[in-house]
Amino acid sequence: MAISRRKLLISGATLGAASAAGVLTWELNKQDTHAKIVIAGGGAAGIAIANKLNMYLDGAQITVVDPRPYHWYQPGQTLLLAGVYDKRDDVVSTNKEYLDANVRWINDTVTEFDPDNNQLHTLQTGKLDYDYLIVATGLELRYDLIEGLDPDQIGHDSIASIYHSPESGIASHRQAMAFAQSGGGKGIFTRPHGAMKCAGAPMKATNLVEFFVRQAGQRERFQFDYMTAENFLFSVKAFDARLKEIWQERQITHHYEHNFKAIDSQAKKAWFGTQDGGVVEAEWDFIHISPPMSAIAVVRDSVLADTTDFKGYLEVDKYTLQHKRFSNVFGLGDTVGTPIGKTAASVKSQLSIVATNLTALIREEELPARWDGYTSCPMILDVGHAMLWEFDYSLQPVTALPFQVVDPLAKSKLSWVMEKSLIRPVYDIMLEGYTPV
Repeated sequence: MAISRRKLLISGATLGAASAAGVLTWELNKQDTHAKIVIAGGGAAGIAIANKLNMYLDGAQITVVDPRPYHWYQPGQTLLLAGVYDKRDDVVSTNKEYLDANVRWINDTVTEFDPDNNQLHTLQTGKLDYDYLIVATGLELRYDLIEGLDPDQIGHDSIASIYHSPESGIASHRQAMAFAQSGGGKGIFTRPHGAMKCAGAPMKATNLVEFFVRQAGQRERFQFDYMTAENFLFSVKAFDARLKEIWQERQITHHYEHNFKAIDSQAKKAWFGTQDGGVVEAEWDFIHISPPMSAIAVVRDSVLADTTDFKGYLEVDKYTLQHKRFSNVFGLGDTVGTPIGKTAASVKSQLSIVATNLTALIREEELPARWDGYTSCPMILDVGHAMLWEFDYSLQPVTALPFQVVDPLAKSKLSWVMEKSLIRPVYDIMLEGYTPV
């Protein structure tokens, strides 16, 4: 299957020169302003945009509000499951490692948005006034929507879920290895309906556990069932077709329109709602749960929320990332209501869009920057191989590397090395506001 290239990776020397020139250009063209900018959310998107804005603005008062006292490198959760990472410190660091000294950090929880009065309310600090607001509050993991599930069970009783926490990623690896060495059984892997962070992660988990089983021997004694609430495996048709081929070879069975509803951990049973209104019961010996997800409550219950196509998510123009009804509000990251783009790779591509457009708004100019929906999913196949999947709003494959170097439809050791060793340094640079690639 032929896939066209969109762009080539700039050589290291050229990239360094371009980055240096870019920094010089920012310094020479900074916008003088005393604007109060409040960023709700201090994860990858919130920290990165705070630092990015310092490159565009001179004199702005930038405040980040977030209750989490540490930074969590969530793309590393699949590497915890893979066993490449094996401790909490591999994915957890301090927020102050990344924040510019000019950025004020408030360790607090946003309790209400009041865009009519350019204010937000917090649990402890009280009201915060702003001239411009950026919402980057991420997603909420809705384990509460699965009847019978106690999140404390994750990492025990053959229940895994890499999404829950750094600790759950480590414990999920232990559960997966115990299943692989059990001598036989049925593994179930779930995928919820609708938007979710890293939509490829449930499939990565499936691939990794199946790989562990093959490595342990007696693969014929195991059954693998992937239960997705959607009617496809992956939204990009070329990638969807390729994964089906691989799963046919590896004897992984997929079941469409099976929405995970309930679990009994003692009886080791799970129940799935089907499209026709029925319920399917399934027994399991190991289960990996990808929970339903939504914008956090303070966003989805606010006047800022979309009430139509992306109900509950921050209502934004999908190209400018500006709120459709409140012009001094922008969003980025997982919380925005866009067709795709809930990955760190999307955050990286959104940063300059928001920074450029907010600066233009301060200058009372038209918003010039447009986001194309770029996202990336390194589809892990096993410990040692992956496929680098990139796409945008067109839902067509695009490539940042030459096709001859990384064929997105071929098993690749290089793609695995990029996932294991190269993405984290790029991520850390992104947090500091730099997006050279």
